[in-house]
Amino acid sequence: MMDQFLKGQISVLSGFPPSVGRDVAVAVVKPLAAGLGNPSTRSLLRTDRQVKWTMEVLCYGLTLPLDRDTVKLCVDVYTDWMMTLVSQKSSTPPPISRDPNLYVQRILRHLYILFLPRSGQVSPDYLSLCQQVLSSTQSLARESSMMSSETWQTLLHFLLRINHTLLAPPTPAGGLSKLSVAVLLEVWLLACSRCFPCRSLWQTFRQMFSSWRHQPAVVEQWSRVAAGLTSRLLPQMFGPSFPPFEVPGEDASLVPADMEGERVSHTWFKFLHLFSNPVDLIGPAAGSSLDEDVQLPGIFFRVMRSVGEMVDAFLGVTVRNSGQTKHLLPNTELGARSQSRDRLPSLGKQPQSTDPVHQNSSVVPVHLPVIFPPGFSVSRSPFRDRLPSYEFSRPRSGSAPPTPVNFPTTPEAPPIKSSSLSRKQQTPSSPHHWKSSSRLRSSCPPVNSAPRCPAHPLRCNTDSLLHLFGSWLFEAALITSGKQADVTVMSDRWAAGRAEACGTLCRIFTCKKTGENIQSIYLSRFYLVLLRSLQDACPPVVVSVLLNSTRLFCCDLRGVNLLLPSFVSVLETVLLDRDLILFKGLVSLVDLRRSSIFILLSLMPLPVQLGPAQIQNSVDLMMGCEDATAGTFLSYKLRLRSLLIGALQTETDTCNIQLLLAAILNVVHDSAAAEAPPPSPDPHQSRRSDHWNQEVQFRATSGTSRTRTPTTQSEAAVLWVHVVRLLTQRLTSQWRNDSGVCLSALEVLGGLAKVEVQVEASERRRAVGSVCTYIVFQCGRPPPLHSRDLHSIIVAAFCCLNTWLTQNPVLLHQQECLLEVLEIVELGISGSRSRQDQNVVWKDDKDLNPASLRVKEAAEATLSCIMQVSGAGPDPSLRDNALMLDNSSLKRSRYFVLEGSVILATLEPTPDQPDQEPSPSLLVILRGPSGHHSWSLQLHLLPKDARAIQTQAALIPRQVRLAAEDAGQRRSIKHQLVPELMERVPLVGADQSIPPLIRTGPAEDQQQLDHLRVTLKTQQEIEVQPGLSSHSVAMATCRPAPPISCFQVTRLFLSHLGFLTPESVKDPGVNSMQPALLSLDSSLPGFSENLRRLDQLPSRNSDCAFVFYMRAGQKTPREILGNVEKQTHVSGPFLDFLSSLGCPEEVGGASRSEFEAVLGDSGGGVFDGRRFVLKFADALTQIAFIVPSSHTYTDWLKSFEEAGHAAASSSNQKRAETRPSEDIRFCQSVSSFFQSDSKLLIVWVERFEDIEKFPLTDLLLETRAQTEAGSSNIQLIFIHPLKTGLFRICFLGNASTKLGLVVPLVNGMVTSRRSLGFLLTEMVSNCSHRCRSESDSAPPPHVRRKHLINDIILSYKSCCSEPAFYSALFQS
Repeated sequence: MMDQFLKGQISVLSGFPPSVGRDVAVAVVKPLAAGLGNPSTRSLLRTDRQVKWTMEVLCYGLTLPLDRDTVKLCVDVYTDWMMTLVSQKSSTPPPISRDPNLYVQRILRHLYILFLPRSGQVSPDYLSLCQQVLSSTQSLARESSMMSSETWQTLLHFLLRINHTLLAPPTPAGGLSKLSVAVLLEVWLLACSRCFPCRSLWQTFRQMFSSWRHQPAVVEQWSRVAAGLTSRLLPQMFGPSFPPFEVPGEDASLVPADMEGERVSHTWFKFLHLFSNPVDLIGPAAGSSLDEDVQLPGIFFRVMRSVGEMVDAFLGVTVRNSGQTKHLLPNTELGARSQSRDRLPSLGKQPQSTDPVHQNSSVVPVHLPVIFPPGFSVSRSPFRDRLPSYEFSRPRSGSAPPTPVNFPTTPEAPPIKSSSLSRKQQTPSSPHHWKSSSRLRSSCPPVNSAPRCPAHPLRCNTDSLLHLFGSWLFEAALITSGKQADVTVMSDRWAAGRAEACGTLCRIFTCKKTGENIQSIYLSRFYLVLLRSLQDACPPVVVSVLLNSTRLFCCDLRGVNLLLPSFVSVLETVLLDRDLILFKGLVSLVDLRRSSIFILLSLMPLPVQLGPAQIQNSVDLMMGCEDATAGTFLSYKLRLRSLLIGALQTETDTCNIQLLLAAILNVVHDSAAAEAPPPSPDPHQSRRSDHWNQEVQFRATSGTSRTRTPTTQSEAAVLWVHVVRLLTQRLTSQWRNDSGVCLSALEVLGGLAKVEVQVEASERRRAVGSVCTYIVFQCGRPPPLHSRDLHSIIVAAFCCLNTWLTQNPVLLHQQECLLEVLEIVELGISGSRSRQDQNVVWKDDKDLNPASLRVKEAAEATLSCIMQVSGAGPDPSLRDNALMLDNSSLKRSRYFVLEGSVILATLEPTPDQPDQEPSPSLLVILRGPSGHHSWSLQLHLLPKDARAIQTQAALIPRQVRLAAEDAGQRRSIKHQLVPELMERVPLVGADQSIPPLIRTGPAEDQQQLDHLRVTLKTQQEIEVQPGLSSHSVAMATCRPAPPISCFQVTRLFLSHLGFLTPESVKDPGVNSMQPALLSLDSSLPGFSENLRRLDQLPSRNSDCAFVFYMRAGQKTPREILGNVEKQTHVSGPFLDFLSSLGCPEEVGGASRSEFEAVLGDSGGGVFDGRRFVLKFADALTQIAFIVPSSHTYTDWLKSFEEAGHAAASSSNQKRAETRPSEDIRFCQSVSSFFQSDSKLLIVWVERFEDIEKFPLTDLLLETRAQTEAGSSNIQLIFIHPLKTGLFRICFLGNASTKLGLVVPLVNGMVTSRRSLGFLLTEMVSNCSHRCRSESDSAPPPHVRRKHLINDIILSYKSCCSEPAFYSALFQS
């Protein structure tokens, strides 16, 4: 066909002498050109013969030299005649106007002569002529509607031929290459829309294009067209809901708007395969010149980058820019960097790092001209090779190097014999572990580490993508192996393209759908690629694999665990090296470490989970070694733990440290739970399955820890001790100026306090001392450095201290520990300690100047916690029934206020039996900020022992009463209990304990004492007179008086406590101060209601979480809520998970039941809050887990509608909108959980892709009437079970606060069944604490109670005088 195209292009004038042909051409073309611009001029050519003869002359004129205007005039004439297919002109010859397609085809054949090689080809005149022809051709294709199919084919042949002339080797690319390729591809796309090229034309195009691939302009334009076609193809294939493939407008406009659907797909497929296999660029015949050889690695990289972008588009993965990253949902894998940079100001000047990667938020620019020559431009790429700007925290250069971790001796993991990584690897303290030439680092473009959105659920299958791109990607990733291994051009120059291929393959396989089966041939080739890439230790390739494999071990790929040894070796190289000199300039080191940490998070549970399963050395298997060493997964346990702790010691970025802290708590608890002995079986309790029996073991290990004196420490205990020492040491040294790390470390320390391990008490004592030291340091900062974030950290430290004290109450039995904690409490309340160095300041002389009101409240909560734990306070669970207020008890109770902060209620109970001897009894109820406590008191003068009563009856016999007539006689009393001769009893020292009045009385009272002596002497004389008479004296024995029934017990109780003194009752005279003892008037209206409100306020942090079960493919709320109605609709592990969250508790009461007994045949819907909830409670917090069902959904909808009608008719509409939960609670006892400051939803998903379909807005009807500020606190934790028995975590919502990530559950983490319930309860508690610390309208529980107590005191205090107060005490 190309021969036919060249036929007829030789003019007859070529047979004459050159001067003759030139003169004829000049004579013919000048009059023709003179009439082109004049519309009134008629053409000189009227017949076909004239036109054909003239075209022969013009064809010869195009071959003339460029020193005159003849060639330009010929081009002007031909380009004018070509536009006849667009619009008719009078200057156009009539034959051409009658049949324009025929003549335009001949004109195109003649114009090809202009592009043949000639002298002066690079002159500006020549370039302008070629540009004129190309522009006219482009306009013809765009604007003409009269072109026939033959003309389209001729036009495409013309463009193919001139591009082949300009671009095919050995011709070097000139200035026209970019324009000619652009015009060719645009016209070809127009032809595909209007007249689709034939098969032979496509074959010609592909053959020619394969010889142009060494030109950078060709690669760039092909990438633009491929991107534009892909952006048009995706909506047709996946629908409008699929994420669009964002490309520049100029690239998208290349595809005609009127191109039909089928033609788009056919054109895209054919354009994709124009390039053939990019690996063919590496062959020795790909280029012939040195410049082309230098360009080939850059071309190879650009092609693979384009293929990777198309793969991302088909997966629905879009690369975020820096602006989008700021609005990421939290805890995403590579998001939330800017929020985690907040640091506390340092007291001294911190040394600045000289690392340019960390000083600048972007990656260090590299010298791209080495790969991309001046003719190769990437400025028009839809995804430019740049990295977004992130605000990374600077590393501290003064941090200590990682220290080795010593664990008990166990079999080491088998070494990798054939891996080059092992041969090149040095000790962890070496600066880097790989060796490479510096030329590679300066010539390799940066690897794209920008965060990517998760793959869309509507994405195509993995096998489909591999059918399209697999052959290219696999060969590109293995270019250094196989038959190309001996090629001399093979070098690290091709590493950039190979890295793109490896990264694209990793993204394809990690985006595997749940339950999707991938062909074994693809899996084996992919594993071979990874093993080769990690074995060759090429830095760009390793970086690309790590950045794109963060989800590799948590997507249920068959046989992926075979890669564990290789990945562990690479992770040790990256995470244990502080400087990473080898990778500088390739990628942001923070992103590289973060990706490695995510891979490590997914690897940590594998050794304990898979245990004794054998794992063979994958490198030996790949090399075909028969004696491949084999080991167990358990043998890698200690190696992974050492890697985790070493990475924590090396890391300097805030977000990365928080991720490692989350993994620390997961590993420690999982290790302790795996080593804990199983509980003794209960013969009266049946179990559902083996899952349940395993859950019993977990629940037994997740309770409160107790300190024991172990004989030998287990691995979990050694790990616990090492981790606690490391965290406390870093908390008080390297991390103390980083607010985000400090907050996460305190949360992890609080979780470690709850892990049950057998360690020495001194280890726990050391941890408490470190937390106290940290509080002292933060409180001692200068006032200008104090901020709300600093106070939030101090409050979190007090909360951590409370956790350690409640979990280890034996620490308070140590006097040194108790004194240290009390000093910290004093520091928080008053702002300073009484004992500092050698100076002692009395507390009465101190000025109260706390760091802030929040810090003071947190210290008061710690003091209340100390009283509760040490036994100085009562158990808050005692006599809760006594707090029930009825009308009778309310009328008979008396209410007082002690010290202006505690409401004291006293009630004198009536005897239970009529014949019961009366005794002073009192029921006392104390309502304070820390909770409500009650006592039942009874006063006895003698022991209540039967033997004591019998002794008293025998010693004092009861006698018959005397007759009435003897009542007036004087009787002498014989005191049997007193010795007859007191004077004979010798005195002892105790007799002098009470001094006589003569010594104690003042001098002015001596006269009164003398008068008293005279009176006593006179009285004695009068009493002796009847003894001198002769009357007989009747003797009687002294008996105790009969017991009284009115005791005034309240007065006795207050008197015994020391409150009945003139100073305590007297008004101090200050408006803001109340007397120490104040009575309340319970007869005022509203008193009982306010008292009930006070009793309903929780004394602990009360949080609520909702649990949902989402089966595969479900989208609507009713489908999701209906799953928990029946046990057959949910999985067994889900029910085990529910049982690990808490104990079933009946709503409205305190009774608890066994999980199985309450569950019955339901799938968890019985805990929907109507009758039962799952409640987790400890000394500091309580969490209600509610499993909504279809019934609760209907109740919510009805209550929401009723609340809406009520709010519309109410005048206080604003209040009804902001607090709609007041109207939709089911019962009074669960109301406190609906008032929680954060809404946290836990969703069990069978298919990971359904996370995007979760109907959050429909399920949370309560949030529809809330403000945006309230709805922003909604957080979602998705749990996806894996085939290995582990669970994958996905955390969405406002989890990343301004102080960094919330731990211990982070997005991308993998955890075991043993730790899932524990980590989830910790996560709910920590999320709620973060929300409360950042909100001004969410005070702690004890502060809420304090405010309500103050309101009650001001509203119901009794305004009576002091005499009236004392008089009321004596009234029964």
